[in-house]
Amino acid sequence: MRIAWIDCSAGASGDMLLGAFLDAGADLAVVNAAVGAVDPSLSVRVERAMRHQIAATKASVFVGEDPHPENDPSAAYFTPGPSDSGHGHGPYQAVGHGHGHGAGEGQAVGHGHGAGGTRTWAEVRGVIEGAGLDTAVRERALDTFARLARAEASAHGVQPDAVHFHEVGALDAIADIVGVAAASVSLGLDRIVVSTIALGGGRQVRGQHGGIPVPGPAVLHLLTEAEAPVTGGTAPYEMTTPTGAALLATLADEFGLMPPMRIEQTGVGAGGRDPVEVPNIVRVVVGESIQQAATELVYETNVDDLDPRIWPQVLARLMQAGAADAWLTPILMKKGRPAHTLSVLVSSANAEVVRAVILTETSAIGLREFGILKHAADREFATVEVSGQLIHVKIARYGGQVVNVQPEYEDVAAAATALNRPVKSVLAQAIAAGHDLWG
Repeated sequence: MRIAWIDCSAGASGDMLLGAFLDAGADLAVVNAAVGAVDPSLSVRVERAMRHQIAATKASVFVGEDPHPENDPSAAYFTPGPSDSGHGHGPYQAVGHGHGHGAGEGQAVGHGHGAGGTRTWAEVRGVIEGAGLDTAVRERALDTFARLARAEASAHGVQPDAVHFHEVGALDAIADIVGVAAASVSLGLDRIVVSTIALGGGRQVRGQHGGIPVPGPAVLHLLTEAEAPVTGGTAPYEMTTPTGAALLATLADEFGLMPPMRIEQTGVGAGGRDPVEVPNIVRVVVGESIQQAATELVYETNVDDLDPRIWPQVLARLMQAGAADAWLTPILMKKGRPAHTLSVLVSSANAEVVRAVILTETSAIGLREFGILKHAADREFATVEVSGQLIHVKIARYGGQVVNVQPEYEDVAAAATALNRPVKSVLAQAIAAGHDLWG
């Protein structure tokens, strides 16, 4: 299984994630084909950057031959007038996490969204659906924008279809989202794990809608909906943008520490600025999953006061409840009392049902639990024929080689009854027939 782990210990934004995936080996031509399908004037270019002396890739969106204002380090900061469709959250954009330039705390700064100024969720959806994207890329991009629409709707108290994307509806944000979707798909990933996400903090800043607390309401809604683990981090500005949060929520199959893997490639994506507190980067670690032995549970309890005639039914009920195995061990308890230890092997998925069977169908009032590692050979079923009777056999393989072929005893017993022959005779013939399958 090809997996990726995204390290968000310094937050995340759309351009940082795009740079990280491209640095990890995503195909830039595939990304540009997807971005260009949305708008032929758009393209993504990359350059090398340093953040705290860590080499990284900076991904920038271009409109024609001109860098989008967000990505143009020479673009002048400005405070929009009454007619400007500007946006910005203040200090966090000064480190390149936003969809506009920060100009210092308390100032509303930004740039327009092109000719349209703002875009509704319906307009964005129509653009992406009509772009002729690969199905997986289109679905991932639509899911990201749908999450953003729900988050902005919750933050502003409106319906999602009424949301105008002041902060994320610009061409650069559409390019970031479609670009990340295309880049992640091009890597052929089977599973993506996302770390705990640093959100940042600090004083309230000014944006399109007025004062905005840090972390922003949309970011909190997005990551609440995704059940993502978060932390404030160590930097006094917004470290994760709404676009970054929405992309992480869409990409994550799970959240947590780096899973066991053999690392093939590491990608580092840079934000637009280089703050002193943390290296302004997102890292993507890509590799091959190391298959771990299955972790299962064993329940044990000592019972000395149950009518022994009940045990066969208890064992049968445990197997019906999903136990992988259940068995009794005769023991001698205190004061010389004969008893049994009931042991049950079960996966965590069936553990609760199995516990209920033990505590309701035996006289036990408590039980012990411990985890084990189970190593299992691959197995499959086939059939053999004995005097016209079909008998299932279980074939076990290890390392690609057949290591055991065993007839199913219930089938052997049924065949013996049908043939009016001893069970031992039918079993021996079924084992002999099974040997033909060892090859």
